[in-house]
Amino acid sequence: MSAGRIVAHGKITDLSEVFSLPHKVPFSIYVKPKAAPEDVDIVLNVKCYQDEDFWDAPVGFNDWTPLAIVEIAPDENILEQNDIYWGAGANVQM
Repeated sequence: MSAGRIVAHGKITDLSEVFSLPHKVPFSIYVKPKAAPEDVDIVLNVKCYQDEDFWDAPVGFNDWTPLAIVEIAPDENILEQNDIYWGAGANVQM
């Protein structure tokens, strides 16, 4: 994220399809477990800014990830146990 600060944000409420921001704006995510987690992180299938394909990436709970994500692969189960928020360093019109 070129700005270095989160200037736009929102909550991801549906992962039945690929999640991305308009114009492939890179974003960070914050994963907040709905219950006390047994682990310190979760693995999500994401595509980062310079990736051509999706790959598994560990994402820590309760902190903004340093990954510059452009897409999150569909995974309907992840939102049953976690709230996921996105934050971007650019203006985003949803």
